Amino acid sequence: MWKVAIGRPVLPNLEGMKDHIVNAADSLRARIIEVSETIHANPELGLKEYKASELLSRELERHGFVVDREIAGMPTAFRATLTMGHGGPHIAYLAEYDALPQIGHGCGHNIIGASAVFSAIVLGELSRELIGKITVLGTPDEEGSGGKIPIIKAGFFDDMDAAIMGHPWNCTSAWMPTVAVDSLAIEFTGRAAHYSTPHRGVNALDGLVLTLATLSGLRHGFRNDVVYGYTIDEGGVIPSMIPEKAGARLWIKSTDLRNLGEVVSRVKTCAEGIAKSIGAQVAIRHEYPLFEESIPNLTLICEVSENFTRLGIPYKPPEETSRSLVYASSDYGNVSHVVPSVSAEIAIGPETLSAHTAEFAEAAVSETGHEALMRITKVMAMTGVSLLGNTGILEAAKEEFLKYRASGFSKVPFAPTY
Repeated sequence: MWKVAIGRPVLPNLEGMKDHIVNAADSLRARIIEVSETIHANPELGLKEYKASELLSRELERHGFVVDREIAGMPTAFRATLTMGHGGPHIAYLAEYDALPQIGHGCGHNIIGASAVFSAIVLGELSRELIGKITVLGTPDEEGSGGKIPIIKAGFFDDMDAAIMGHPWNCTSAWMPTVAVDSLAIEFTGRAAHYSTPHRGVNALDGLVLTLATLSGLRHGFRNDVVYGYTIDEGGVIPSMIPEKAGARLWIKSTDLRNLGEVVSRVKTCAEGIAKSIGAQVAIRHEYPLFEESIPNLTLICEVSENFTRLGIPYKPPEETSRSLVYASSDYGNVSHVVPSVSAEIAIGPETLSAHTAEFAEAAVSETGHEALMRITKVMAMTGVSLLGNTGILEAAKEEFLKYRASGFSKVPFAPTY
């Protein structure tokens, strides 16, 4: 059973504080939705989210947070902090706000950004009752390079006790599993020639096509959690010329880093062998940093689940969502490897709704989407009350995290068996 027993040295009237949080969020409903809709109406690609970043930063400043802009070398990243008293726990809310090419907010990051910011704002209204520090981290380019990764490397999580975020989805749960992903850029170099004398050239496109075709054969020997997608970005200029250059981007996923590393190694061996056999050269580089799989924390999952229940919100248990065959990936996974973390998912439509589609973008500003935004904002803020007001919960979450880390994250809950 996933639920954990927790010793609870608790501040008095935590439940009353949660009631205050709910009322505070309701009083800000119009503004919360307005911020979400503004981000949605002005979609910006990763590391170019200037309007969204400034909108969220200014909102936090209006409510007393101290904002540091352009952190970790990224122009649209920020850190906003509210200190309540002296000492106490330090928790972070993670905001995303980048959009997808062509379809805009087809992953609902307008909801992620607005909910993180307003969870922190309404929690900050308890600054006279609670002691600790609330931080909102603005993390750009989740859809690309993964802005959380340089923020981790720059040390912004070093003094964090816990991290919280929420993600719009097609179901509701306190646990949204994500898998590891590696992004390869493959470039073949051959020798140009006229197509009437192909023996005088080396066809780089042939090498690339053979590699991708062989990958389909290799797949039969992979575990069933391995999925991949690719685009051919360069493949010649005109059919009458043997292509000297050919390139593709290949993204590969697996539920854990160890297996992903083995798969990537086999793909590299395949490409190098084909290049050698046709007399070409191949260069393989990692386009983006590695996204790690997310590590569950049962203590934090339990707290989020209890807050869903308190608000009367139906949700799926983590055992059920952990069996999902939708292999989403996020740089949130990297955060969960350095600090106890929880990422809940909130339904903005039916289970047939698929992320990264125009339909999902529409749902992110629908009435159902607005209600989901309010629900996840309240739940995340209420979870903040639990963590700041009950040191026993954080101690249990940390103990659990350290146990998983000691195993190299090889022994974690809900890990599939193959």
